[in-house]
Amino acid sequence: MNQTTNDGEKMEKQMWEDMKAKNWKAVESKIAEGFQSVHSDGARDRAGEISLIKNLDVGQVGLSDLKSTVNGDNIVVTYMISAQETIDLERLPTKPAPRLSVWKKGASGWQWICHANLTPIP
Repeated sequence: MNQTTNDGEKMEKQMWEDMKAKNWKAVESKIAEGFQSVHSDGARDRAGEISLIKNLDVGQVGLSDLKSTVNGDNIVVTYMISAQETIDLERLPTKPAPRLSVWKKGASGWQWICHANLTPIP
């Protein structure tokens, strides 16, 4: 069955909703073993990303220019995000910034396997 390209957008939006709601069980269940991310301060593995996310306070989130492409069991999602994010009490810039995520379909459903966020972390 071919997935519509909207699936990537839905999964990305749901991930942000779960982070905003601090629904850690839902967030962690969607992050694959072997996950990698890259941020302005370097790369993180699954545990490092979960630690970063749990220190994040997310306010209003606006996603735009969402593009999803399907390649077999993978969906690549790119978008611009304007988010009210605070890490360790320091507010991050809210101007739109690019992000990239890769989702992979496995036995337990779709999982986040890769994320790029080059917004500077204070």
